[in-house]
Amino acid sequence: MIISDVKHFEQERHLWPAAVARGIDYILNRNLGELEVGRYDLEGDNGHLMYANVQESVTRPREEQMPESHVVYTDIQFLVSGEERLCFYKLTDEAIIVDNKFETHDIAFYESQHALPETDIFLKPGMFAVCFPSDIHRPNCFITESTTNKKIVIKIHKDLLHL
Repeated sequence: MIISDVKHFEQERHLWPAAVARGIDYILNRNLGELEVGRYDLEGDNGHLMYANVQESVTRPREEQMPESHVVYTDIQFLVSGEERLCFYKLTDEAIIVDNKFETHDIAFYESQHALPETDIFLKPGMFAVCFPSDIHRPNCFITESTTNKKIVIKIHKDLLHL
């Protein structure tokens, strides 16, 4: 997982995979935060290599959010407005899948009550977290109270991360 803020982008971009840096460039240079909710293709035919989901959602208690992971796409979860607690832990053999949709939607949901310790990341506007396939993450959790967030989730196909 990578956690950062756009104010550090230029100093850190050389440390990240090129596709992650391009994803942040798209957010900043195409003003994705100003777009309406929806999907926006960025790279590849029909955006199959990289696309952006502009989302608005209401944060909820962590207990109501299911931990999730992906196998094909890496997420850049960029907060435009609001605040969010993003909880994560590394994928291990102890993680129990309760709803496997990898084949149809590139997502699986995990048992919420587990013995694995979660790490909390507190996102404010301009901050982002990069969640790789080995990062089980629980997005859209509130910090102190429910808020309405605007977020951009850039989906990066695994083929772009092997270059």
